[in-house]
Amino acid sequence: MNTITKHLLTLSAVWVGGISSALADPFAFTDGDLILGVQAASGTGSTKNVFFNLGPGTALRDNASQGFKGNIGATLTTVFGASWYSRSDVYFGVIANLKGNPNTGIGSAGAVNGDPSRTFYVSTAADSAGQGTLYAATTFPPASLGSAATNFSGMETMVVLLTAEADGSAILDQGTRPVEWNNGWKFWNPTPGAAFTNFTGGIQNNFGKVTPSTYVDIQRVLSTNTGAIPTGVVGGGTYEATIAISNAGAVTMLSSTPPSAYLTWIGGFTTIIAPANQLETADPDGDGATNLEEFAFGGNPENSADQGGGQVLTADANADTLKDITLTLEVRSAATFSASGNDLVSGLTDELTYRVEGSTDLVNWDSAVSEVIPQIGSGSPSSGYVLKTFRLNGGNGLVGKGFLRASVVK
Repeated sequence: MNTITKHLLTLSAVWVGGISSALADPFAFTDGDLILGVQAASGTGSTKNVFFNLGPGTALRDNASQGFKGNIGATLTTVFGASWYSRSDVYFGVIANLKGNPNTGIGSAGAVNGDPSRTFYVSTAADSAGQGTLYAATTFPPASLGSAATNFSGMETMVVLLTAEADGSAILDQGTRPVEWNNGWKFWNPTPGAAFTNFTGGIQNNFGKVTPSTYVDIQRVLSTNTGAIPTGVVGGGTYEATIAISNAGAVTMLSSTPPSAYLTWIGGFTTIIAPANQLETADPDGDGATNLEEFAFGGNPENSADQGGGQVLTADANADTLKDITLTLEVRSAATFSASGNDLVSGLTDELTYRVEGSTDLVNWDSAVSEVIPQIGSGSPSSGYVLKTFRLNGGNGLVGKGFLRASVVK
């Protein structure tokens, strides 16, 4: 008798993630773009700043959950050392402003994409997404945002002189650009201190956390008087989104909802940092398995030899002394399956639904399948995964042909 068993992976959904900042040389910047800045208060890298462009502030306002924006881990390691994420003296924050013109009167400028010219997007430290403190309506006197915009414009002039690194970031070196350094991120944004003179309490958070990601919340501060805000007082901040930097250097833009398990997983890889390589439909290692498939079945998208656990065995899986056709899979830890049936489907796990099906002819996938408990696969699963074994019920005793396939949908 000839027994054939197949392990097939199929994908039924497509996801499109965020687009990173330009990777061109020189460093690309347009008024109103969100600038991520990183500095060290002391030690290695204290004479350098790292910058990364997160795109327009109005895009953040209209779509907070833009997802993965890029990975700057290589540059952070070069500038601040391999232990940069564990250093509590390394800080980062985000700021954006369209321009400093007043909204009315001499030299005024109109709103752009719904934002008056002195509108700011500024970050505050947060322990998790959406937990940062908002600026109160009474924080800024009428002219203060104009003053902050004037100070920020100097840094905008400086940042366009920089050269983009391979990961899209840029490095400002005090030794080679002392004039720009004295009108830049570290000068106007001390640790701690009032950022750009008027944002008291600072706009940064420091690394050195025990969590796998460190967060800043971004709030929008309008330069108009609206609603119940007292006359002559500029509006307070409204929460727009959160920026997370992982311990591997992945930069993610998300709403107050925590990042998906997939984004956390893909952000942990350090060589496939291009945004196109981070898509669920991408196959950066060229092994024929998409990133979503590698995520679902415990694979490594940086290693074509590792597509995750998929073990085919003939073994007695139901203690009746007869051998069975079995398939052991590596799946996400929370995945649970029904006991048996023509189509074993898991509950929603990390936004994934697994399906295990059986067939005797590769045409009709309607043969009953059962989960084997405990599983009978060999080896240890990756962190966050478990091994699950399934048997083709009709293949008990290896009678006839039998096929098993596994798929995942999102």
